[in-house]
Amino acid sequence: MRLKWIKVFGAIVLYMLAILSISYFGKQSDLLFQFSSYSLAFAAFLYLVSVRDQFSLKAWKRIAIFLFLIPLFAAPSLSPDVYRFLWDGELVTMGIHPYASIPNELMASESKVYTSEYMNLLYDQITPLSKQNFSNYPTGNQLYFLVAAGCSDDLFISLVLLRILMMLSLILGAIFFLKTLELLSIPRNNAVLLLLNPILIIEVIGNFHFEGVMLSWLMLGIYFLLKHQWFRSSLFFAIAINIKLTPLILLPFILRFRNVEISIKFYLLTFLFSGGILLIYLWPSVFWNYMQSIELYFDNFEFNAGVFYLVKWFTSFFVDGNPTLIVGPAMSIIAFLSILFIAFYKPINNSKEWIVRMMWGYLVYLLLATTVHPWYVILPLGLAVFSNNLGVLFWSYVIMLSYGFYAFGNTAVGFVLIGFEYSILIWFLFFPNSFILNKVRSILKLGESNS
Repeated sequence: MRLKWIKVFGAIVLYMLAILSISYFGKQSDLLFQFSSYSLAFAAFLYLVSVRDQFSLKAWKRIAIFLFLIPLFAAPSLSPDVYRFLWDGELVTMGIHPYASIPNELMASESKVYTSEYMNLLYDQITPLSKQNFSNYPTGNQLYFLVAAGCSDDLFISLVLLRILMMLSLILGAIFFLKTLELLSIPRNNAVLLLLNPILIIEVIGNFHFEGVMLSWLMLGIYFLLKHQWFRSSLFFAIAINIKLTPLILLPFILRFRNVEISIKFYLLTFLFSGGILLIYLWPSVFWNYMQSIELYFDNFEFNAGVFYLVKWFTSFFVDGNPTLIVGPAMSIIAFLSILFIAFYKPINNSKEWIVRMMWGYLVYLLLATTVHPWYVILPLGLAVFSNNLGVLFWSYVIMLSYGFYAFGNTAVGFVLIGFEYSILIWFLFFPNSFILNKVRSILKLGESNS
């Protein structure tokens, strides 16, 4: 017993030091340092997963909260997105709509913006691309930004406040995540697969990415849908959609899971709630500004897009000009049709199968997307806990290699790293019962894959 505690304590200390290193000393362009630190954290995480049944859920909750508090006072080390978040929130406190103007214009024409020392501090940290475009963050995000910005004009305090708001959302989501596991007769200690995963700590708490918050609200929606409480479920689905729009991808699976009458009722409620929340910020006068930013995201961003890069390279031999103009829309159509096929190709017989099917639908969306940042994996990671497929779990490790872009750019080394990442992912996803993966599954005590 004593030796067991020593090993667990050692793993937690190693995990803590790795998170400290990335949070307080990591740099976006220093791939060797941050990936080495992340590898140590992930190794410690896997050990803790393997011994999860030897300790109570109460103990794991305490450990998770302790680890989540580590980055509380750090500046974001891997992403500057939070500075645009706070910029948007500060604009509202000044009476300026965040969708009405771009930062460059406001700094040139609005005196209460360019004379503010705090706004200049935020502006200097915003990326050049963000400075020249309208905000594309929906109402759910904006309300978080507003609370953090409205309470303080001190950057440090605003960062801490926003982190606390996000942590409270994660705690709420974790409560219903555990309730859902219990409802489906899945051991609640399996929640460790998500709650102790270092990507959740680093990308959500450390770098302010809202995929974890979105997953939290989505878990409430899933839980209440399983309990046949359609009103509550549709409300929480709507909140998740207003944090990030991508949960819209999951809606077709509900029609296959429930009967048509219930599904139509759920869709109507969800769209009513979504529209009502969205219209808090999305006024008619700024609608096209917001849509312009959404269009920019789909048409101009390319990052860590393994399948897209491969298809783009292949079509470049047959297409004159920029193949992205053809490949991008084509991949979107293929993704849409593939998601519908996954949703409808055969009946969904039980609740666990419904969640696993949604995981696969979202994975197809990411596999065919033009932009796949590391934090995008958090939603399918949460859904994957209901399955024993190791693919998403290990993608949450190798996807951190995508930060190689900031070190190597679009060079051969950068593309080799992406190729390695997606090769590992495809192997784990589509050959889940190979000899090696069965060994890994045995060590982690996960049983056979059911996805």
